[in-house]
Amino acid sequence: MNLESVVLQGRYEIIEKIGSGGMSNVFRSKDLKLGRLVAIKVLKDEFCSDASFVERFKREAQAAAGLLGENIVNIYDVVDEGKYHFIVMELVDGITLKEYIKIKGKLDITEGVSIAIQVAKALKIAHAQHIVHRDIKPQNILITDDSKIKVADFGIARAVSEQTVNANAIGSVHYISPEQARGGRCDARSDIYSLGITMYEMFAGRVPFTGDSTVAIALAHLEQSIIPPSVYNNRITPNLERIILKCTKKDPANRYQNITSVLDELENVLLNPEEPYEVSGATKVMKAKDTAILNQVEPIDDMEYEEDTGSVNDDYENNEQDDDDYDEEDEKMDKILSIVGVIIAVIIVILLVFFVGRFTGVFGGKKTDISQSTLDSTQTIMPEVTGLSEKMADKKLSDNNLQMQVKSSEYSDTVEKGNVISQEPKAGETVSKYSKVSVVISLGSDTFDISKLNLSGKTKEAAEALLKENGFSVDSKEENSDTVEKGMVMSYSPIKPKKGERVTLTVSSGKKITKVVVPNITNMNEADAKALLESSGLVLGKKAEQNSQNVAAGIIVGQSVEAGSSIDSGSAIDYAVSTGVSESSESASESSQQSSTEQASTKATVAPSTAAASYRYVASIDTNYSLQDVIGPSSGLTSVKVMIRLRQTVNGSDVYSTLMDARTVTGDTILPVRFRTIVGANGVDQGQVEIVNVDSGEVLKSYTVEFFKVE
Repeated sequence: MNLESVVLQGRYEIIEKIGSGGMSNVFRSKDLKLGRLVAIKVLKDEFCSDASFVERFKREAQAAAGLLGENIVNIYDVVDEGKYHFIVMELVDGITLKEYIKIKGKLDITEGVSIAIQVAKALKIAHAQHIVHRDIKPQNILITDDSKIKVADFGIARAVSEQTVNANAIGSVHYISPEQARGGRCDARSDIYSLGITMYEMFAGRVPFTGDSTVAIALAHLEQSIIPPSVYNNRITPNLERIILKCTKKDPANRYQNITSVLDELENVLLNPEEPYEVSGATKVMKAKDTAILNQVEPIDDMEYEEDTGSVNDDYENNEQDDDDYDEEDEKMDKILSIVGVIIAVIIVILLVFFVGRFTGVFGGKKTDISQSTLDSTQTIMPEVTGLSEKMADKKLSDNNLQMQVKSSEYSDTVEKGNVISQEPKAGETVSKYSKVSVVISLGSDTFDISKLNLSGKTKEAAEALLKENGFSVDSKEENSDTVEKGMVMSYSPIKPKKGERVTLTVSSGKKITKVVVPNITNMNEADAKALLESSGLVLGKKAEQNSQNVAAGIIVGQSVEAGSSIDSGSAIDYAVSTGVSESSESASESSQQSSTEQASTKATVAPSTAAASYRYVASIDTNYSLQDVIGPSSGLTSVKVMIRLRQTVNGSDVYSTLMDARTVTGDTILPVRFRTIVGANGVDQGQVEIVNVDSGEVLKSYTVEFFKVE
């Protein structure tokens, strides 16, 4: 599937492919409307052919689009275009947790627990809305360039999990719960199991179960016991290991029953590594410095590379050796720790003095932001609520002992309807508890998506009526088109106008017509005339026949449009063909020729003038024509190209012959129209002498002349 440089929906420009999974390909793209980079996940062709799957996929993705959280990859749009079904989502610059584990080998305890906490927070938001992820794994956990954790593919995995399991599941089977492996019902506890396996890999540097096939790995989840992760990493504390093992119990009833319990215990491990977590009815109060620790993730730029060269047996031996040597090293270690403690204390004092000095202005530096720990009991720090839904913003402010007040509502092309556009006071400011926070709520876009009216292909009149019904003013313009029928709408702009704005329709005027010069086809046979006309963009029209004393049979003696005229390409040129001399003339000729019928016929065709009767039809004209009558007073400054021709009707068709070739004259010219002998068609006693504007084809003046038979 090569979509690079394609623009989907006339809005999303595909830049490059950045990833591929079991069900989709992921592309870095640009939202041309909002001018931001996004990620677009496009379903693979094998899934697009299943209508029921596509419907489930869209339904689940749309449900997940309602999830909002700083640890969740936002879904912006779920779209169809022809055979393509795709999701537009937040583009996260960074690496996956899987790649990070490969680089680090085993994660530091503090760092790994901080990552797990942020994943748990994302799951807590989803589970609260009854959305189960079903595919928690390091590949779906992203670490941004600024060290934030983002969980991707919420809601999407459900549609995939309902498909037949195939080889594409190899990336997920290491993390699936036993109930998923047996095809049973999934719930929030299934995500807890997968999070436990992910934590196992973060700290042990490996997954607990491996095998030669997906089936073998799935059976291991069902039947095999998990080796404690401390076997592979002796830095894992008992409390952390207890959490991992409880998350990965095979029976869901023996696991944590909700993600909140997991989150609470992980936070306790981070803050109090050696203290067992005890659940009580009391509310757990957390200091600001503790909150900072909970959100800590080691920056990617500062990653330390760790090589794990030991085996499981080596770990056991190292543990025993450490116990044997502890007493001998105890006294030495105490001295070292005492020295280190003094150094750390001195550093802390220096840092405190520095920051206090900066804050109070003693060192002349800029004051730093006030942290929650420096506030008194009547103050709090204003949280960030812009971009949140009105309901979520109200809850967040309420949780911080503040009251939300909707100041106004405004239209916005960038903030979704019902979300907060702005807030006052701003985030980070120190405010009094229970004070009011003014917010502006988005009314959504005040534009209308005209594509819903399906105007393209409608008649101009029908499109105008639809637009006016929807409150728009309408203009129209015409453009040539080789593909759209004349009078039909080709396009419109703008695509998303505001209500009441003017919309311009572009209507097809049909194929573009160009002017061509008519060639002279007289004295040609029909085949040559046809070829010449077609090479000029014209066609051979209706045929008429005419007796001629001077032109051999089969030769063209006249054409309906004068040579040198300018007419529309594709026009037909009617013509008259000579039939030779009349029958009476041929009879008279035969008496003086050879008796052979073939020879007489040949001579009559080749040289009809020797056998034809000596008569013709002639007329004359003597007048003048003033071009000033047409062009006007300023005619002396204007020039025009004119010709004079004779037009006669022969056997129902107009036949033309040139009396004066085309010439350019000024508009104040008196044009003489004097022709003493005009030879017309035999048997035709009337005709018109026409003065013609060669460039436009317009007949400027026409004179009727009478023809007389002359011996």
